Amino acid sequence: MEVVLDLPYSFPGGDPLSDLSPTARRILEAARRVLARDGFSGVTFDAVAAEANENKALIAYHFGNKAGLITALVDSVAHDANKALANEILRLPGGARRVRRLIDSHRIISSDVAAYRVFLDLVPHILRDEDLRPRLATLYRWYRDLDAWAMAPGDPAAPPELDDLCALTVAVTDGLALQHAADPGFDLRAAYRLWERLVRTFLEAGAAHAEGEPPPRRDGDDAHR
Repeated sequence: MEVVLDLPYSFPGGDPLSDLSPTARRILEAARRVLARDGFSGVTFDAVAAEANENKALIAYHFGNKAGLITALVDSVAHDANKALANEILRLPGGARRVRRLIDSHRIISSDVAAYRVFLDLVPHILRDEDLRPRLATLYRWYRDLDAWAMAPGDPAAPPELDDLCALTVAVTDGLALQHAADPGFDLRAAYRLWERLVRTFLEAGAAHAEGEPPPRRDGDDAHR
């Protein structure tokens, strides 16, 4: 059963496909295939029309211009990723199992080279576009909120640096995805196992501090006093 995540930062407009006609959906799906195959420069009205087997005048009718089509692409790609990640995370109860599922879900995202290539094709153009930049910022806020919910759902003892940890988790996902895309032999699992241990240590130390316990002692602490 699909679970709906109620976060303060949902992606603008909700499901970008909900208000599209069947023809507009076919055009958008064709544009995603062209983007994945040929990159951003390959997304022309001629190429998309040929891929969708539609008249290119229909693209202008439904999306206005290339900027409108790219905006719809950004929204649809982000919405699909958000929905898949949220439903994956929310299937398990809280605690350590949810943290493990969260980190593993980020690993799966990093391992999807084809999807990341599409995202990376879009990012430079998003950052140059004043209308699209806020969408990307909202997407990253959404990921941080989801991570915070998964790591410490409604926990008043959550460490104050939790938001920073979530920002780092998103950065780790992007950074490891780039390394894996450049080098398929890169060991994602080992990197994410280490990141999971670091996240657990951070959360456990925060919980102990909230309960008035001393933080876990690490080897070499005395040497730094």
